Amino acid sequence: MAKQVSWTPTMSKFMLTWLSDLVSSGNRTSTAFKQSQFNACATALNEHFQLSLNGDQIKNHNRTWKRKLQKIVKLKDLSGALWDEDKSMIVLDHEHYTNHVKAHPEDEQYLNKTIIHYKEMMNIAGGSMATGQYAKDSSDPLATEVVNLEEETTKKPTAPHEEVAQSTNAGSSGPKPKKAKPNPCAEDRLHATILASSERIAIAIEKSSSTENNAIDGLWESMKVLPGFSLDYLAHYYAYLVDNPRVAMAFKVLEEDQKKVWVSRYVKNTFPEA
Repeated sequence: MAKQVSWTPTMSKFMLTWLSDLVSSGNRTSTAFKQSQFNACATALNEHFQLSLNGDQIKNHNRTWKRKLQKIVKLKDLSGALWDEDKSMIVLDHEHYTNHVKAHPEDEQYLNKTIIHYKEMMNIAGGSMATGQYAKDSSDPLATEVVNLEEETTKKPTAPHEEVAQSTNAGSSGPKPKKAKPNPCAEDRLHATILASSERIAIAIEKSSSTENNAIDGLWESMKVLPGFSLDYLAHYYAYLVDNPRVAMAFKVLEEDQKKVWVSRYVKNTFPEA
């Protein structure tokens, strides 16, 4: 019977870090991981979290993150998009961002905010950020990047949910994870649920506090010296940014010329008679 895995953020981070470190150490000899390497990752994860996952479940979850990377690479090539290398952030101006998210709400998690585990995903996928003449900083348009997404030569259809059948045949061969309880008891499931809920609450609190504080910190000092605008217009746009910390974070990483474009567009849309 197939078993669905509930991946918590901490479990995903452990898996991605483990596989990324494996690539960095040079132990992956091709563009694809071996089954034994997925099995080894499962063993490490089982020992750390007291679980009973197998290598196929690690492989399936890795595919999920590769699909996320495909989406990210596509979004980085949006017209007018900027890439902040230090923050791993796709930056759109507020009008472009608002219009795109309205039409594609599923993309909101990847725009104008730090992309979690981006570097690990790129390392695992076998690709890297563009270098040399194709390298772009946060003020340049993005070039299209080709990323090797490590597709296996023989594929099986992927179910809508990450489910892997766990064999009950005692005579099955091949590497197996370290022995663990095949069916977690109610106490284990409750502990996992509490852990996952605590992580989500902590992440939400951290985002609601640090993101807003970082967005506002020093913002007015950098805005009030922008040439070509009255303080009234700048103060009005500042109030808008305070109410929209994600847009404020994107605004802060822009160069002066790009900031002037954003303010001009806001003033034009808000005060058409000006």
